[in-house]
Amino acid sequence: MTDIRVQRLRRRVADAVEDIDAMKEQLADIRACCAELSASMRKIREDSERARETAERRKVVLKRVV
Repeated sequence: MTDIRVQRLRRRVADAVEDIDAMKEQLADIRACCAELSASMRKIREDSERARETAERRKVVLKRVV
């Protein structure tokens, strides 16, 4: 292999490693966003469940009053 080919190959490998590092950073950002989304969805489900239970209790109370 000539020196020029070796240099080109090394440069390609270095570029590939940089690309991999950038993708790892992006993946970390995506995972953080997914964790935030998961937490938000969990809170929405919990709030919805609480609202449903509250509505059912009010309905029972209203039936007793009427």
